[in-house]
Amino acid sequence: MFVKQHRAGSAVLFFLAVSLPLASRTVRDYRFYTAIATSRRDHRAAIVLRKFRLDGRTCYLLLDPDDLTTAIRPADGLGLKTAAWSALERRFHDTAYFMALRDATANESAIQNAGLTHLRSSPPGVVLTVDLCPSRRPLDRELFMEIIREFGREEKPVPIAVAVTGVWMEEHPPDIEFLEGLERAGDISVTWINHSYHHRWDKSLPLKENFLLEKGTDVPAEILQTEAAMIEHGLTPSAFFRFPGLVSDKKLVVTVESFGLVPVGSDAWLGKNQRPEEGSIVLVHANGNEPIGIARFLKLIREERENILRRHWLLLDLREATVLQEKKISP
Repeated sequence: MFVKQHRAGSAVLFFLAVSLPLASRTVRDYRFYTAIATSRRDHRAAIVLRKFRLDGRTCYLLLDPDDLTTAIRPADGLGLKTAAWSALERRFHDTAYFMALRDATANESAIQNAGLTHLRSSPPGVVLTVDLCPSRRPLDRELFMEIIREFGREEKPVPIAVAVTGVWMEEHPPDIEFLEGLERAGDISVTWINHSYHHRWDKSLPLKENFLLEKGTDVPAEILQTEAAMIEHGLTPSAFFRFPGLVSDKKLVVTVESFGLVPVGSDAWLGKNQRPEEGSIVLVHANGNEPIGIARFLKLIREERENILRRHWLLLDLREATVLQEKKISP
C-alpha cells in the first residue's frame, strides 16, 4: 500500500517498505529489472528498478517518479506489469524523474562534475551531500551532531544526502548504526546515494583513465553490488549516483543512467575551497580524509546562524529540490 509521510510541511508519497531484522538481511540475485508497480489501494503507479531476493523473499526496489522517493517492497500483494525502459520513458516522460535524467545529460561529456550540480533553491539554502569514500578513519560524527544542533529547531528531520561506497560500509558497521540511529530518532532524513563499491583511485593515472574510467572496471557490478550492500545494511538506495572523484565521460554517464540512476555532482566542493551559493550542491567528506571541508562547512553554518533561525538559509532535501528544479524548467 501507499503511505503519506509529512516533513517540513510537504507531503511525501511512498510505498510501505519491508521491515526485517538487520542481522538477518541477505540479498541474492540483485539485478536491474523494469516494470510498473501499481498500488491496489489507490492505483498509483511506481517504477520498478531492481528485483532481488531478500532473506529468501522476492522483493523490488520501487521509485515514485513524481517525488523521487524509493522503497523496498515484497512481491506479495503487489500488482506488477513488466515494461521495457522505452515504455517507461513514454509513460512517465513528463515526471520529475525522467526530466532529471535528461537534465543530468546536459554536461555528460565533462571529464569532471557531470550530472546535476546546482538546484534552484526554495526556500533559500543548499543541498548538503556527504561522501563516504573508502577510509580506515572513523566517521566524523561531530558534523552530523552540529548539523542537528544548528538546524534541528527549524528542520526536523534535517535533510542530508550521503554518498556511500561498498568498501566503506564493509569497514564501518558501527558508523552505519550511528547514522541509522539518528534517522530512527527523527533527527535526520538521509537520501542514500550510490558512490560505487570500490572507489578505486590511482594517483599515477590521468583523470581520463582513473576512478571508474580505469581499464577493466566492471561498472555494472560497481553499481549493483553497492546497492545490494546498502540493503543488507538496512539502507534504501535512492535514484541518485555520484561518480568517484566526480570523474566520468559520456559513455560512463550513459551507462549509469541506463541503470535508472541520476548522476549528481557538486558546484561547491568545500575541500577545494569552492564557495556555495543558494541552490548549490555542497560536497564534504565525512570519512576523515578531508577535515578542511568539514571545518569550512561548520564555519559556514555559524556565519549563517541568524539566517537559519529566520528560515532564510536551510538545508534542502536533494529529492525535493530536484523535483522543484524540474517543475520550474518544464515547459
